[in-house]
Amino acid sequence: MKNPLENFDYRIPCDDFFLYELGRLVEEDRASLDDEEFRRLIDAGIHEHVERRLEMRTEIAAHLRKLRSAPVRVLRFVEDIEAPLHDVPTIIQSYVAYLIRRLEQCVDEKPDEKVEAAADLLLESPEDRSAAEAAMETLGSIRSAASARVLAYVISEPVLEEDLEMKAYTLVRAMWPLARPYIFYSLKPHAHEDIPFRWFQLLIECGEASAVDRILEEVLAHANHPDYREDLLVLMELLGQARDPETEGKILQVLNSDETPHTVREILDGFLKRSKTPKHKETGSPEPWASLERLYAANKKYLEAAKLFDTGQKAVANRKLDELLREQPDYPFVLMLKQYCRGGLRPPPTSKPRDRGRS
Repeated sequence: MKNPLENFDYRIPCDDFFLYELGRLVEEDRASLDDEEFRRLIDAGIHEHVERRLEMRTEIAAHLRKLRSAPVRVLRFVEDIEAPLHDVPTIIQSYVAYLIRRLEQCVDEKPDEKVEAAADLLLESPEDRSAAEAAMETLGSIRSAASARVLAYVISEPVLEEDLEMKAYTLVRAMWPLARPYIFYSLKPHAHEDIPFRWFQLLIECGEASAVDRILEEVLAHANHPDYREDLLVLMELLGQARDPETEGKILQVLNSDETPHTVREILDGFLKRSKTPKHKETGSPEPWASLERLYAANKKYLEAAKLFDTGQKAVANRKLDELLREQPDYPFVLMLKQYCRGGLRPPPTSKPRDRGRS
């Protein structure tokens, strides 16, 4: 059966981290969904390139709605921004095929020679202060995913003098979120020997919405290992700087869980006793949490309108979409479906949803 997203363009640049990792796995003959790391790479790539990008979800939804026999089940998942897509076979197959094609296309594209030279200089001679400074200045002047990855790597390892490490940190922060995919992918398996404190500091200071969750995951993963305890205590202090309005609630949720080990409870309880976590302000949630709240609320209203449209109630759906546009004038899903409400496109046929599963 032909994939309805065959040849879909996910618009991934050649210096993207996931393409870089895919190339490594291909060279190691591990580009198979049966390979654990390859599967993890695909899941993380779909999350980064599709799930968390509203514009990409909208493009996919528009593409599916143009088909005569739109796969309704896939369309429902794509348009629900809270639904994960890394278990939807149509998305997996299309995304993997695209990555392979894109990797082949990027073979002929020459990497930035300045970035390569600066990276080699910095990684091979970090103890050479003048060389390290020159390399960092070059990398910081080139705003690319590749240069951001190199700088993110050096601040995760104790290879630079402290003032140079802070300089590299400042450069990575200025490039955020270019280093985000590399950092999140590297953190997920918790395989690091030392806690990369600077990375978590970046997440907090750059207002990453999941920063508190990531820190708590780190505590849960390493609290039973004595070698990590001192680093975890330092890491916990970052929570006092978090702007997440749910910081205290998230800590208490882990603290009160029956599955939480005693060592974790000890660390969290100690932090709560000596620190004051940010409270939810009366003026509302800070960014980016306020935007996320509006985004989720708008999506729920959109899904209601889309359901009306798909069951043939175009006039009612159109009124719902107009109401939502007054609240969110640039909401991509609404702008897309409005075109169909004005035109003669028929709603997709209903079909019995099948069980979800991996390809």
